[in-house]
Amino acid sequence: MPVPELEALKSLWRRERLATRERHAAERRGLTLAERVARGVALADLQVVDVEPAPGGRLLLWITPRKAGSDPDDLRIGQGDPVRLWFHDPDEPGALRGVVSRRMGARLAVMADVDAGDVLERLEDGGFRMDVEAPEVTFDRGDRALTRMAQARPGTDAAYFAEVLFGRRAPRFGAAGVDRYSDPALNAPQRAAVDRAMRSEDVALIHGPPGTGKTRTLVEIVRHAVARGERVLATAASNGAVDNLGLRLHLQGVQVVRLGHPARVAARLESVTLEALTAHTEAAQLARRWNAEATALRHRVAARADRGAGDREARRQAFQEARRLQFDARKHLDAAQQSILDHAQVVLATAAGAEATVLGDRVFDLVVLDEATQSPDPLSLVALQRAKRVVLAGDPCQLPPTVLDLEAAREGLGRTLFERIADAQPAAVSMLRVQHRMHAALMAFPSASMYAGALEAAPEVAGHTLADLPTVGEDHLRPGPLVFLDTAGTGWTEQRTEQDPSTCNPQQATRTLREVRRLLARGVPPAEIGVITPYEAQARRLREGLRDARQQGLEVGTVDAFQGREKEAIVVDLVRSNEHGELGFLNDTRRMNVALTRARRFLLVVGDSATLGGHPYYRGFLESAEASGAWLSAWADDGEPGPELAPRASF
Repeated sequence: MPVPELEALKSLWRRERLATRERHAAERRGLTLAERVARGVALADLQVVDVEPAPGGRLLLWITPRKAGSDPDDLRIGQGDPVRLWFHDPDEPGALRGVVSRRMGARLAVMADVDAGDVLERLEDGGFRMDVEAPEVTFDRGDRALTRMAQARPGTDAAYFAEVLFGRRAPRFGAAGVDRYSDPALNAPQRAAVDRAMRSEDVALIHGPPGTGKTRTLVEIVRHAVARGERVLATAASNGAVDNLGLRLHLQGVQVVRLGHPARVAARLESVTLEALTAHTEAAQLARRWNAEATALRHRVAARADRGAGDREARRQAFQEARRLQFDARKHLDAAQQSILDHAQVVLATAAGAEATVLGDRVFDLVVLDEATQSPDPLSLVALQRAKRVVLAGDPCQLPPTVLDLEAAREGLGRTLFERIADAQPAAVSMLRVQHRMHAALMAFPSASMYAGALEAAPEVAGHTLADLPTVGEDHLRPGPLVFLDTAGTGWTEQRTEQDPSTCNPQQATRTLREVRRLLARGVPPAEIGVITPYEAQARRLREGLRDARQQGLEVGTVDAFQGREKEAIVVDLVRSNEHGELGFLNDTRRMNVALTRARRFLLVVGDSATLGGHPYYRGFLESAEASGAWLSAWADDGEPGPELAPRASF
């Protein structure tokens, strides 16, 4: 039977495309360049400081501001984002489009399809600007995926698969499971998840709460599938998650091929990108020679024409020969790429990137989709339409898909296939329960509030503390693994300006900085400290105050930047403090769950209990902190590190 959700999703996806376009248009035309720079969506007065060749005939442009200005970490344009470089107007015909590749200090790498000609010379003269682009290609891919699945004929495998994915049919499981595991360190829930996934005949789900080894479990599943002789497509919502999974497989000897724009691929996987693998084939060498011959032939014809030599027919034949050479070169390269893909055990791509033309009509025995609870359904379907079987992995209690149109999110675009299937067919879900990250005291509230108390701490992490680290001394005023620093009654009130609608709390930021300095004074390595805040304006203040420590590896960011990450010590600044109990972003408790589960040994949360206490989630957190002796008033001390704090001597 038809799946009506698909038609509804098509409408919601169109609305989200319009919302995205409108946001980018508003930021480019409704704000001045200076305001866009202040909001982190643009950069001004740039120069090219270095140029490197990149795969596929592209160039990697290293750019930096000509004068010291805004902190690069305040930039909201991240790796893999499309951008445009321009001089006079973002919409000018000569604007150069590219993709942000990576960042080193104040330098950004932008990969662009550009010839070393007039455009590059203009850029090297400097004075250009950069704005983020709307991801139109991504929306096109989602549109096509929805249309193809909606048009699947009743009775076909595709139509059956759609019914399973949208919870109209129960997933099927066979009897043949796993006898032996290649990873002997897997715990019992991980083994059960692997066994369940390998017995699946269509769809299996893995619920992986923080620190429970979701990626490790997926690696084991892929290795079993490869051992069976199956072809696997390993995908995720983000490039980082794809690379994380791919790197682990590659290091274990699995033959992987990474698809995607080179700017979006981790450096350690560059050697297994399709372009890099193709470049080392005989076909590529032959293609380069033929392309060189074609170019030389065109130059000779052009030179004779300039001298008035040669007739029209000779020129026509010469150009035909040049085109033939280039056609043959492309055909040989295509054949080489198809051969590489035919021999790959695992193909790696983002969910949206799984539409790559080079894959043609390929269908895979197994498609693994990591971060399935962060991927909007239209993009998940891009990958899943290539599957005979599917394993979806994620955590609906962490970050949801990013959807700008809030009404579209509420009407269904913010809800994922993982959640739909889990609600309709809970027997399809395997939950990982043993976490290997957090001290048991740090795990207690997230487990109770989000996972019905199901999590347990592995013995090796249940009692570990900062004092167990070789360089870290004690802090007798902050002795436990968890501290809630209550700012109620201090008068530290949140602020917002017309120039920047993001919320900040300057006085609370000052106190947060002192708490971070206490950790540094104890000897906690800067690279093992993360500072998380839900508001970009507060993040900018904290970055500025921690500039020196950040140069040594300390990180400051919003919640989204820390998804999937962990640090030995985390400081969370909740910012909000007002008379009305307004919480804004904090109302999304899934985001707060992410923030509270990044720390391994020490978590300090700075917040106003008077503002937070009206919300049941935060009231539960406050009660949990007080019951465990983790509550501390901001009036107890000023937070400044004193002579009582010192790193432990190391020998």
